[in-house]
Amino acid sequence: MSNILVSAMNRRAFLLSAATAPLLASGAVHARAPLLGVKSPAWYRFNVGDFEVTVVSDGVLDLGTLAGVYPGTPKPTVDGFLKSELQPVDKALTPENCLVVNTGDKLVLIDSGVGSYSTFGAGAGRLVKTLASAGIKAEDIDTILLTHAHIDHVSGIMGDDGKRLYPNAQIILSKVEHDFWTDDAKLSATGVLKLLVDAARKNLVPNKDRIAFVEPGKEAVKGISVVSTPGHSPGHVSYLISSGGKSLLYTGDAVTHPLISFKQPAWEFAFDGDAKAAAATRIKLLDMATADNLTMIGYHFPFPGIGNALKEGNAYRFVPAALEF
Repeated sequence: MSNILVSAMNRRAFLLSAATAPLLASGAVHARAPLLGVKSPAWYRFNVGDFEVTVVSDGVLDLGTLAGVYPGTPKPTVDGFLKSELQPVDKALTPENCLVVNTGDKLVLIDSGVGSYSTFGAGAGRLVKTLASAGIKAEDIDTILLTHAHIDHVSGIMGDDGKRLYPNAQIILSKVEHDFWTDDAKLSATGVLKLLVDAARKNLVPNKDRIAFVEPGKEAVKGISVVSTPGHSPGHVSYLISSGGKSLLYTGDAVTHPLISFKQPAWEFAFDGDAKAAAATRIKLLDMATADNLTMIGYHFPFPGIGNALKEGNAYRFVPAALEF
């Protein structure tokens, strides 16, 4: 390289450094945008065969601590497990992943979120806004499939003004589930049971003329079949979405945590109505998912909750899917 070229390059470097030095010293190159403080609704769209599927977030529930929702396991054991997995022990923020499936003939919403209930903090109840941000109109929803009628799955059907949020939707769920939560004998319930009963009745009873029931092994709508997964609640079901040789298993609350439900599937979960039945169901469902290599989505998994299960000894491991944009 010639001495003239080297000299020119050195001169250019000096001029650039001299020109930017005052700016760096004054801080003028640093943007000072205001803090926005607003989190945008989350949605993610992909395909299952010929179906277009959109995960729509209702936000996150604040359950306190995970040790508090696994009452059958000593707190040090729960905390130790979480620490070993690099998870916080002082706060359990639990996502809610609802699903919209466009089959070409039907626009189906699976589960409806917690609605306006603030029982689990102010971070949830965002489904309507998320749907709008994803370009989905509430009036275009033809069908609402419910995995079960717990407060955080059923409460987004009716508004506080008594109007239907999805005015053209038929509601489909298990008859066992419907009858359990709308039984008039439970009107005298107290405590947490009363909260659950009131939420279910608020959203189901006004829609009795548009409710249909599903049967395990059959299709709720074409391409979406019903998998019986009782235990978390009496008539809990999961849904297997199938199109063009591809499948997606929507677990609802049969599998609730991407670490504990997989690595400690027998641990008692406080919100399971029948803990032993729920654990047996969880293991059976995960065995099915691993044997058939089913892609799955968990309602309470970190958004968007899509992945696969792998068998590891007597336990399992959740492998999040690689997302495409």
